[in-house]
Amino acid sequence: MINSWRNLCLDNITFTSGDNFTHSFPVHFHEEYTIGVSVNGIQKFYFQGKSCFVEPQSLFLIKPHIMHSHHPIADLGWSFKSLYLSNDLMEHLLTETGIRRMSDYPLIIKDQTLFKQYIRLHSTNLLPDEAFLKDFIWQLLSKTTQSPDLPASGPSEEILAVKRYLSAQFNQKLRLENMANIHRIDKYQLIRQFKQHLGVTPNTYLTILRIEKARKMINDGYPIVEAALEAGFYDQSHFHHSFLYYTGVTPGNFNKQH
Repeated sequence: MINSWRNLCLDNITFTSGDNFTHSFPVHFHEEYTIGVSVNGIQKFYFQGKSCFVEPQSLFLIKPHIMHSHHPIADLGWSFKSLYLSNDLMEHLLTETGIRRMSDYPLIIKDQTLFKQYIRLHSTNLLPDEAFLKDFIWQLLSKTTQSPDLPASGPSEEILAVKRYLSAQFNQKLRLENMANIHRIDKYQLIRQFKQHLGVTPNTYLTILRIEKARKMINDGYPIVEAALEAGFYDQSHFHHSFLYYTGVTPGNFNKQH
């Protein structure tokens, strides 16, 4: 079971928790910074050709739009807590802490003090305090050992342009032929390059983007049907199955938790 709620303080921080969760999350990304902890159980994370285990009482931080997937080990279940921080809030906190840049590689650290601070921060009885949150972010990043870098050869300008196009036109029908013609590249070559750099096809990337948009809209109080339509899902059955596949909970249950 996943529980999710939002606090209107500090740019609408979203809180999520799951207990004995056995759902395997496929390759996806979030539009916000994700800071989470593993409470019980072990997960295996995959991101851009690399993998690692997240042990109990470990913390992890993932930047926006970093493709990743994670799976419980041996279907034993996993209990976790997560915070989703907006880009604006995280950039503000990084500026306040004096940290100019953080690695694109997901950060994973096991630290008892930070774990206890995170549990306190995640408590439903505690309003997020900017000073406490700033100190927590500073400690998390300062205690993290150097992580391996992601591949130096990033996506080409054509792939970046396709990502920008999909983000701007997420609720429109995907027309790969038009994008391929604009960049004077074969449609199938474009698909291969996109998958090579991001691990998914443009169609799958667009679905993940739409799920993120719909999740935010439901968080903001939009009815499920309206959120699905605004996000670009015109088939409610397809939306239901896609939402469950990527979030581990149905749109209806997700809505009830808010």
